[in-house]
Amino acid sequence: MKTRLYILVVLTAALLLVAPAIRIHSEPTVSTKDVMKFKLHHAQRVLEGIATENYDVIAENAKQLKLLSQQADWQIRQTPEYQRFTADFARNAESLLKAASNKNVDTATIAYFQMTVSCTTCHRYLRGEKGVGQKQNEQQTAEVASN
Repeated sequence: MKTRLYILVVLTAALLLVAPAIRIHSEPTVSTKDVMKFKLHHAQRVLEGIATENYDVIAENAKQLKLLSQQADWQIRQTPEYQRFTADFARNAESLLKAASNKNVDTATIAYFQMTVSCTTCHRYLRGEKGVGQKQNEQQTAEVASN
């Protein structure tokens, strides 16, 4: 009887140790590159929805974009700038959802444009271009000073 109990305890302990590892390895892994491909796909579908005033397409794909921005594979940098870009993106996706629910194509168009700007600015940042937005600010300052 004691032997059976001992075997049961050992097997249970072994199972508890192995189970998390099995669960971790059974979950599908998605690379950052794949996440960005999904982002591009859903962004294109949002544009299609705007062009055809199909608010269901806008809403569904905006929802998917917002969910993508919350995935761990999206979070490739832990800097304040990157976090700001991600927050901007999620906020613009939320604006797309709201515009779709209000059936307002003009607001959806603006939110889509703003989301695209946040994407391109972030991608420039990730490529390592120094002073993203800084050159633009310097040009504007120079123009004001020359007037």
